[in-house]
Order: sequence, then C-alpha cells, then structure tokens
Amino acid sequence: MKIRAIRYTQMSKAIFILPTAVVILVLSLFPLVFSLILTFSRWHLSRLQEGIQFIGLENYLRLIQDQRLWGTAKTTLIFVFFGVSFQYLLGLGLAILLNQKIKARSFFRVSFLIPMMLTPVAVAYMGKMMFNETMGPLNDISSAILGVSPPWLTDSTLALVSVMIVDTWQWTPFMMLILLAGLVGIPEEAIEAAIVDGASNWQVFRYVTFPLLIPVSSTVILIRALEMFKVIDIITVLTGGGPGTATESVTLYTYYAGIKNFDLSYASTVAYALLVIVVIFATIYSNTSRRIVNKMGLGVEA
Repeated sequence: MKIRAIRYTQMSKAIFILPTAVVILVLSLFPLVFSLILTFSRWHLSRLQEGIQFIGLENYLRLIQDQRLWGTAKTTLIFVFFGVSFQYLLGLGLAILLNQKIKARSFFRVSFLIPMMLTPVAVAYMGKMMFNETMGPLNDISSAILGVSPPWLTDSTLALVSVMIVDTWQWTPFMMLILLAGLVGIPEEAIEAAIVDGASNWQVFRYVTFPLLIPVSSTVILIRALEMFKVIDIITVLTGGGPGTATESVTLYTYYAGIKNFDLSYASTVAYALLVIVVIFATIYSNTSRRIVNKMGLGVEA
C-alpha cells in the first residue's frame, strides 16, 4: 500500500508539472529548432506561396559577405566593451561610496536604484528629450557655457556615445548593487589586518578589497556583457540605428532583416551567428576568469 501511495504521489506531481513543461518546450525549444532549420532554407514573408525551400549553406555564405553585418558587429563590440567598462567603474565607485558610514546611506542606496526600475524604452525617450538638438537641456547648457550645440544624435560618433550614456545611466545601479553586496561580504578582519600593518586606503583597496571582489566582478561583468550584446530597445528609440548605420546593433539588424525586409531565413542566420559569437565570448571569458581566480587562490568559482 505504501509503495502504491508513493507511485500515486509521483504520478500526481508529474500530471501537474506536465502542462508547464509542455508550454516551456513549445515556447523555447520549438522556435530554437525551427529557426535553425530556417538558416538552411529560403522563406520570405512576401512570397509565402513558395513555401520553405532548402538552400543549404547559402544564407551562411551571404552572411560572410555581408559588409553591413560586419559593421554592426563592430559597433556592437565597441558598445559592449566601453559600455561595460564605464558601468563597472562607475558602479564600483558608487558601491565603495555607499559602503562607507555616511548619513542617509539607506536613502541613497534606494535612490540610485530608480533608473534600473524603469523600462528601457522609457529611459530611451528620456534620453531622446535630453539630447534633442533644438530643445534639449544639454544643448542649452552647452550653448550657454561653450557656445556650441553638439549634434548628439546626428553625428556618427556622438550618437554612439549618447546611446552609451543612456544605457550607462540605467544599468550602472545594477553594477553598484552587485558590487556593494560583494563589498559587504568582505571579512572586516582582512581589512583591519592590512590597516594595522600600515597600509594606506589605496593599498587596502588594491591588495585586499579589489582582489576579493574579482569573483563578483567577473560575474557581474559577464551578465551585463551578455545583456548588452542583445541591445535593441534603447537604440531603436534613441537613434533607430542611425545616422546611417552608425549605432545599429546586430540585434537591430536582425529585426530589420526579418520584420521589415520579410526575410526570416537570413534573419535567423544572423541571430544564430550572434548566438555563436556570444557563446564563444562567454566561454573564453569564463575560462579566463576562472584561471585568474584559481591562480589568486580565492577559492571561488567565477
């Protein structure tokens, strides 16, 4: 009777879990497999009557020869590298500041998290108003002080910088939050021992605090980098990928190819190319971080 009751309980659990498992598989596994099939096919939304036609590696050969794609890949890498770097440095500085015993520390900790709570589209619209070249407050201030009005969103270099600034404003609090948690977790005994040995504040940070933050730092950098590789919302609202293709990311290019040009097969190919790039980056970065952590003897998996 006891064995039968256990089997009945297990079967009941399986029955309740099954609908959720089916939904997850349908919404994740099916699109993944179907889009992989599309990379070896030709399927154009404007010619649905032709159906799906197998064309082998034609889409991949087209991808290799696509100069616009390589340009967007370069833009995406620049955006990820400098964006993550700025966010980490600012987040680390804020985390160190908010880890000190200052007045209203709890208030500032919560206040700095507000940008992260907003949707990226709303943040992008705020940025678009701030960087507006005719009515934006930044240009008014620049005109009053420097006598010039920078073309924030129409110059190819400044447009990419503007996108980075907006993204940095929103996601620096995320860096700050994780790094602050890492700082709080550092044993006070290690810092006190360094101070007793006569170490200055900079030496304490360089030889004690920063090394102990490396596992947390490597993790939060990887998370933000993976997210920034997929950026599309802020760029779409702020610049639309312009001027020209100066701020166009790989994800935005995929959207244009699949939705605006109706070429779902090539869009799937570009999406899988981005997936391969991200997986290679994540693998190399994780292995490198793990070696650094192990070499330093921190005993924490990166």
